[in-house]
Amino acid sequence: MTVGPVQIIAIEFDSLDGLRGQILGELDDLSPVAAVRILDALFVAKDESGDLLALEASELGQEELDETLGLLVGQLMGFEIEGADDPGAAIEDLTDASPVGMSPTDVEQIGNDLAPGTGALLLLVEHRWATELRDAVVGAGGRMVAQGFLTPDGVLMLGAELAATAAAIDAVETAMELEAAATVSALEALATIEIAAEVEAAVIARTIRVLMEAGFIEQAAVDHAAAAVIDAALIDQALSAGGAPT
Repeated sequence: MTVGPVQIIAIEFDSLDGLRGQILGELDDLSPVAAVRILDALFVAKDESGDLLALEASELGQEELDETLGLLVGQLMGFEIEGADDPGAAIEDLTDASPVGMSPTDVEQIGNDLAPGTGALLLLVEHRWATELRDAVVGAGGRMVAQGFLTPDGVLMLGAELAATAAAIDAVETAMELEAAATVSALEALATIEIAAEVEAAVIARTIRVLMEAGFIEQAAVDHAAAAVIDAALIDQALSAGGAPT
């Protein structure tokens, strides 16, 4: 099984109240099929005695969240997780062997560094969009030398240019979505036309058969009879009545 590059994000809160409410709702709404998806999330808190605790979703007022939430991150943080699978699962190579990134020891240290009375949310994120790019980089002998989110001052430095680039990308994506929607509409319209033609053909065949059985026309005159049926608007009458003329 192939998994995209995996990133861990840690967000610290001065109060456990910050872990409740909108953040949990947003986690529940995240799409599992997006280009970037949340593989796991874990809420941790350090009590006044300095012990690090893993919080379940039910403790934060979100019983509807997946009960397996925190299973993966919990293992990275050194918690004993009941039901966790043994390591060594059949997964293709996930790394370029670069030392850049966070090790399990680094992740565990996040919890150790929390002050008593504070908490943190740890997210395990898979960058599915970068799977093939990572494989190409590894195949070319490349390795990561740095990674991380750009700081607010870095974003500010780019200013209007960054906003303009993002707006241009949004415009392209919107155009592509509109084009895709137009294509779907055209296909639906074509299918409707084809269905209507099939119904019309069935009505013609039914009408001609009835006329033949009644002795009004002969086999040799079927083409002329079909044209006469169309000219006489018998098809429209039959369709508006919900069936073929009898």
